[in-house]
Amino acid sequence: MKIVENYIYNTLYQILILMTPFITLPYVTRIFSPLDLGINSYTVSIVNYFMFFGTLGIALYGNREIAYVRDDETKLRETFWALLLIQLLGSFTTLIIYYFIVLIYVSENEIIYIIQGVNILSIMIDISWLFMGLEEFKKISLRNTIVKVIGVISIFLLVKSSKDLLIYISLNVFINVSVSLIMWFSIPQRIRKIKISILTIKRNLKHLVILFIPQIFIQVYASLDRVLVGLLSTMDQVSFYDYSQKIIRIILALITSLGVVFISRISNMSGNGKIDDIKLVIEKEFEIIAYVASPIAFGLMATSNNLIPLIFGENYSYVAKLTSFSSVIVIAVSLANVIGIQYLVGTKQENKYSVAIVVSAIVDFAINIILIGKLGAAGAVVAVVVAEFVGIIIQLVLVRKQLPIVKMLRKVIKYFLGSITMFVIIIPIGILISNKIISILIQILIGSIVYISIMFLSKDETQKQILEGVIKIFK
Repeated sequence: MKIVENYIYNTLYQILILMTPFITLPYVTRIFSPLDLGINSYTVSIVNYFMFFGTLGIALYGNREIAYVRDDETKLRETFWALLLIQLLGSFTTLIIYYFIVLIYVSENEIIYIIQGVNILSIMIDISWLFMGLEEFKKISLRNTIVKVIGVISIFLLVKSSKDLLIYISLNVFINVSVSLIMWFSIPQRIRKIKISILTIKRNLKHLVILFIPQIFIQVYASLDRVLVGLLSTMDQVSFYDYSQKIIRIILALITSLGVVFISRISNMSGNGKIDDIKLVIEKEFEIIAYVASPIAFGLMATSNNLIPLIFGENYSYVAKLTSFSSVIVIAVSLANVIGIQYLVGTKQENKYSVAIVVSAIVDFAINIILIGKLGAAGAVVAVVVAEFVGIIIQLVLVRKQLPIVKMLRKVIKYFLGSITMFVIIIPIGILISNKIISILIQILIGSIVYISIMFLSKDETQKQILEGVIKIFK
């Protein structure tokens, strides 16, 4: 029940982080032009690089290491304060470098870059990795919800016209910093200050850098696509691409939240030598994720033409095509999260994880360079879709001798075929019914019935277990 509770709270927390801008999008896309929002997305992508390098990707490493030592209070305190010191020094250094570059070299949109730079403070004081490693998701989720709600209300109250772009950007920055700051009010009593040795810092820094290398290439997926679209195409195209991917990432937050919870548990199991138990957990979770991700991906593909204009307005209708094609990413990323993050990173096989990430990043970059100039945002979408599937294929090949991959993939194929059948049935509904809201609701209803029925007829054990679990929760 602890895992279920943490999954629920972490799902809400992760969705909240991504949903804050998403909730306001139907409002701001009707106030700001694609050019305005493209500038915001582009400048954020630049700042993200400095934020990322400032912490050396400590979120993933910190989560894992805290989970490893959480049963030993002395080691827990040493690990936390050592990692926090590394994070503070790294972030402060990048903060200075960022503003030096902005003040000396940037001449266009300088004020926006200055405001966006404050985001670096949010990751400087972010200790969410501590709570994730301790599997204490409730505290941060509830407090962060309050901050996010206040932030969203402020946007609706204060952003009134296209002249308020700076206010909109400032409010988003304020929300990010406040979320990180408020976590300190929930820090556990047992995390008292302790004298840490240089050796402890060096040891953690060494392992942090090793795990940081593949995360550098992950950042290629996260930000470089937008930067390249901005450099090789137009700011409008940046905006279109950014919003298509925002929708995908919001959906992925729902699915991969289970992974954030499980990596803490798997890391703890690995530290206690329970390797066989880990393999059983990974096999079962792979099936559950595949069961959920497949219909969501094809459902999004079927509803995008009505959903996107409804959310963003007709000026962003092109985003519907990008989202529809991007939807298959949901399957690839969800499964890669199980194998790559939870299994390989959780069991300290970073070398294999790195191979998959590096190859995928190279593929992504190469396709972007070739296609963005010709296709704009569509070229970036093709690149990320191909790269994500290359990544999961490589991961599966690398773990084939450790996990029953063939058995696991048989289940995925069944869910994949069931989802395609669902897609074929519901896609005409979106064409025949002119009312977008009614069309989407009917597609979701019929799609759910079709998919669940197919799995029921095939006597799918995973669906049976999920339904039994849901029934128990509401009893």
